[in-house]
Order: sequence, then structure tokens, then C-alpha cells
Amino acid sequence: MKTVFLQGTRGKHVFFPVLLCLMLSNCIRPFYPDLEKYQSLLIVDARLTDEEDVPACVRLSRTSDMPDEKPRMVEGAIVTMTDNLGNSTSFTEVSDGVYKTDSTSFTGIPGREYSLRIITPDGKEYASDPCSLARGRKIDNVYFEKASRTLDNGEFQEGIMIFADALESTENKCFRWSYEEWWKFTVPYPVTHMFIDEHNVVKVPVENETCYARRKPELPEIESVNPDLNSETGRKPVLFIASANSDRLLLRYSIEVSLFTISDEEYEFWRLVKEINTSGGDIFDRQPFPVMTNIYCANDAEEKVLGYFQVCGASRKRIYITPGEIEPLGLPEFEYGCVLTKKGPQDYLSEQPPSFDFIYRSFTAMGYNFIYPDYLIEAFQILDRLVFATKECSDCSVNGASVPPYFWIDSE
Repeated sequence: MKTVFLQGTRGKHVFFPVLLCLMLSNCIRPFYPDLEKYQSLLIVDARLTDEEDVPACVRLSRTSDMPDEKPRMVEGAIVTMTDNLGNSTSFTEVSDGVYKTDSTSFTGIPGREYSLRIITPDGKEYASDPCSLARGRKIDNVYFEKASRTLDNGEFQEGIMIFADALESTENKCFRWSYEEWWKFTVPYPVTHMFIDEHNVVKVPVENETCYARRKPELPEIESVNPDLNSETGRKPVLFIASANSDRLLLRYSIEVSLFTISDEEYEFWRLVKEINTSGGDIFDRQPFPVMTNIYCANDAEEKVLGYFQVCGASRKRIYITPGEIEPLGLPEFEYGCVLTKKGPQDYLSEQPPSFDFIYRSFTAMGYNFIYPDYLIEAFQILDRLVFATKECSDCSVNGASVPPYFWIDSE
């Protein structure tokens, strides 16, 4: 594994999004090392596990010299992977810059070494160091218990702690834990009417009332154990959920816990990533700045390549949590804090009060949704006020997806 040192002054900034792009971390904060001369660096985000029906995946992009600009995806590359027995498999580009194997014909086999080879459209060739695939370690159980914690600012929180057990003995010593949350939620004030004009307010079918939200951690958790002493992992704390601070536990919640068996080199890579992201302040306090990688340019040994070829055994386990399981714990319940805003011409102190049309246009221009009419005399459809709510309180698609994930089960 190579360690690339990025040195420079506080001149031109280069967008360094490799940590942002890593699939397993999803939303790591980007950082911007300074280089004396800007280079468009290839970012390789690659992963292979021993999971059946899970394709190996490679994402190729290039750095940008603009901090707010997304990485440019590298299309049209030739991507192949070879094991130490001479077997080779090709990747297919499934979307711009994203390449996958056929999961029905290829699965990583523990004990073998795998090498990645990439040829970009400009003819440059990139390769990885050979990486050994360790057997995944089984997660025996995922469960939750009532818990509490006190934050550094003194705030006391009650909720649940999710634990995992991995009791299988193993000869490996380095592991990476992660998780993915999904939960079903509703908004308190869905749109029920459409405003056309003062004399035409039409009732409409309710949409975007129930959605599904997803969250992954910014960084995985890594651990190193001594297999000669005790390789069992029991009551591993995975995640604390403060019941009053989130709508996660109101309807239906699901978490999939993942355990990856990784190499010493990948452990060191993630240790450095965590050190960078938790150190705070200015990364240029440490110069030259180290970036670890196991990928290199075969045509030019001096060219810097960002990213990592992750080869690891994997185990996953999912549980669902329902309100019926949470209610007996006596936890404080989340409150949305949404407020309806009602406005009519009489609420404006002016000689010429605004029309309902003006009020509607004004509030929707400010990002509010019209919810329903408030009638003075409902039988005669005489408007008194228009009722508005913020989009977050009236449209669940702002914070989620209206279609459930493929694995979702609503009842058991």
C-alpha cells in the first residue's frame, strides 16, 4: 500500500472528494488539500466482498479544482479483476462512471487474492496491489435496549441503544462495523386542497404523506482485536437513538448492521480517514499530508491516485423495531414542532388589504405549501383565511422517498 504525500502552500485549492465518494461512508466531509500545481487526479472507489448476489463495484471519477463542483465521473473505462489463480472477470458500466460485475456469475472467494486493472479512455492504465479476501465473520444477533446518555453540553437524552453480537471465533484481527438505517414516517400536515383562485379551492387526493428515510454513518467504526486472547464480540454498541430527537421510532424502523473482515492495510487506511475527520481545525497543521492508497498508475509511477480497493469478507443482519416494542419502555416521544400559518386579508393593517391570490402567491414564493382553506361560512364556501405549512411539515418527499426500499416488510 502506498502513502501519497500531498504538499503545497495555501494557494490554489483542489477538491479532494475521495472520502466523500467512498461507498461505505456515504457522506464523509470533504477536505481540500493545497497543491502547488493543480492535477486532475483519478479517484478509484472499489469494493469486493464474499457476499453472494452482491456485485463487485468500482466508481471512477476525477478531482476538480472547484470546491463546490462535483467530481467528474470517468466513463468508457475498461475495468477487469483477476485472482491469484489466473481467473479474470470484467465489469460492465451500469451508469456514468459506475462499473459492476455480474453477481450471478461471479462471487469473491475467501482465501484468494484479487487485483484490479483499469484502462481509462485516455489510454492510461491503473492497477491495485493484490488484496487477499478474508472470510466474513457472522453477526449472530442484533437487538436493542432502553438506554440514556449525557452529552458534553450536559443535555440528558433517553432512547434506545442498538447492540450486535459476533460470537464466532476468528483468526482475523481487523474489522470494520457499519450500518444503514431506514424508517417509515409521516408529515403532520399533508396537502389536502389546491388553490386556484378565491372562488376555486379544490379538494385533492392526499399525496406525499408517508415516506421512507435513509441514513448511513459518516464514518465506519474499526476495531483491532487479539484473536489469541478473545475474538468474540458481544454487546457491541452500534447506535444510540434519542427518542425525543427523531421521528425514527414513531412508525416503523429498520437497521442493517454490517461487519467487514479487513486487512491490516485497510484498517490503517480507515484509521487515517478517521484521524483526518476527527482532528478538527486545519488539516494543514500536518504537512506533508498523507493519503494512503493501494492503487497506482502503471504508466507513470509519479502520478498520484486517490481511493482504495476494498476487499473484505462481509456479514449483515437486519432487524425491524415497531412502536409496540418501544411503547413499554416509557420513552419521551418525538414532537414535530410544526405550526400551521393562517392568513387572510383582515390580518394586514393597510387601507387596501391584499387579495387571497396575493397571499397565496406570497407564501408559496417563500417556500410554504398551501394546505387547506379556512372558511368563514363553509356551507357557502366563503373564505376567511388560507392555511399554510412549511414543506418539511407537509411534503414527506423533502426528507424521504415515497417508495419503500426493495427489502421493506411492513408487518411480520
